[in-house]
Amino acid sequence: MSDTLDRLKTALADRYDIERELGRGGMAVVYLARDLKHERLVALKVLRPELAATVGAERFLREIRIAAQLNHPHILPLLDSGRTGGRADGRTDELLYYVMPYVEGESLRDRLGRERELPISEAVRILRNVVDALALAHTHGVIHRDIKPDNVMLSGRHALVADFGVAKALSRASDAQDVTTAGVALGTPAYMSPEQAVADELVDHRSDIYAVGALAYELLTGRPPFLGTSPQMVLSAHVADPPDPVTKYRDAVSPALEHLVLRCLEKKPADRWQSGEELLTQLEAIATPSGGMTPTTTRPVARMTTPVRARKRVLLGAVATALVAATAVVVLLTRPESGPALDPNRVVVAEFRNETGDSSLALVGRMAGEWITRGIQQTGTVQVTPWETALQSWIHVQSETNAGRVLDPIGAVAQETGAGIVVSGTYYLDGENIRIQAAVNDAVEQTLLGSIDPVAGPRGSPGEAVGRLQQLVMGFLAVRFDERLAPTVDFAGAPPPFEAYQAFHEGMERL
Repeated sequence: MSDTLDRLKTALADRYDIERELGRGGMAVVYLARDLKHERLVALKVLRPELAATVGAERFLREIRIAAQLNHPHILPLLDSGRTGGRADGRTDELLYYVMPYVEGESLRDRLGRERELPISEAVRILRNVVDALALAHTHGVIHRDIKPDNVMLSGRHALVADFGVAKALSRASDAQDVTTAGVALGTPAYMSPEQAVADELVDHRSDIYAVGALAYELLTGRPPFLGTSPQMVLSAHVADPPDPVTKYRDAVSPALEHLVLRCLEKKPADRWQSGEELLTQLEAIATPSGGMTPTTTRPVARMTTPVRARKRVLLGAVATALVAATAVVVLLTRPESGPALDPNRVVVAEFRNETGDSSLALVGRMAGEWITRGIQQTGTVQVTPWETALQSWIHVQSETNAGRVLDPIGAVAQETGAGIVVSGTYYLDGENIRIQAAVNDAVEQTLLGSIDPVAGPRGSPGEAVGRLQQLVMGFLAVRFDERLAPTVDFAGAPPPFEAYQAFHEGMERL
């Protein structure tokens, strides 16, 4: 984006001193800039060029000026907008930008990333601010279409909703120019209403009400209402699946607040709260003592999901080698007294845990789990949980573990999938090599069957280590189950180059 930044600095030099990039998302890149006329810091957002070309400068600027008329204490105002000129090389592509105040605080996404879930009283206060802003916008015919933690800024005790202008401009442009078919997603999958998910043309303000429900669910439980390993899975769940009760993940939530959230998440718009004002009234009632809200001193309850509630703590730890070797160690104390029976002949492979400290290697654990699963599947000799199902279950279990509601992730993933054998693991760096280690756990007898010696491969090519680990795990399982599991042939084929694996997942996320 250095070319874009250079163009911006040149084109806006008389009005803004652009200091640095603050972040980037699906619609825009955000820069910290100084407004030279008013001597103040601002956030200058530049629409991505491919989006700008699809929407069209005239329409975008016309519609965003209309949204700029919104004036509310919980709406981050639009200060300026415009377009840059053409390029010196003769190209006529333009950059569309809009300017908002720079908030010295953090986004609600940052807060959730740090705390997972919020105190109930604070969650209700933030929701009141957001819904109050929406109520005004809706009376002016403005639908946000992208309510999510990233678009809510926190400044002191106040929540400010951002990007009303761009959301309105894009939605109006899509009506006329069919933006969605050009590849522009008007919304974020985790918070999109069913009508948005199916690209219904009749999306109205009640779509924002649904997004508020998804936002509230995450503030209270530490997870969105629906999880999935791909955007398609999440969107499908919004359309077809009922959300779990909020109290499944947070006992302290009152019946009134749970009802409010779940009504927001009704599949049919006519079954939701019908306006921001109606929802705001309900939130204000809940915020009073007579409204049945949990007292502000109530703390989140460390609650396990029902199948694993009776299980005591299991420690999946690390046994140090001379470097940083990791070995799964399971301390199992009592067997759960309830929950589905586990099949001792069924295997589930979890995503391996990243202990490298390098986020660019985050998908190595997913590649390891997927390739071991594929190898077992192709033998046809042992039942194995399909990878998509296993990964979705593991993501859910990890979310619960991080929130303190699950103390035995191995037992929990076994209960969710019905598998009696759980393969898990970790990976870490050893100089310029990456080392991956697996453990095989018997969830029925609650014992550690064994650990697989770490395999190593070049850091830049972890697929080699993944392929060898697959063979070792299958050889271990062959001793227990069926000798045909022994990797005498390359059942799943060699793993792809890691760059290709990353590119595929990045493409799916963008889609």
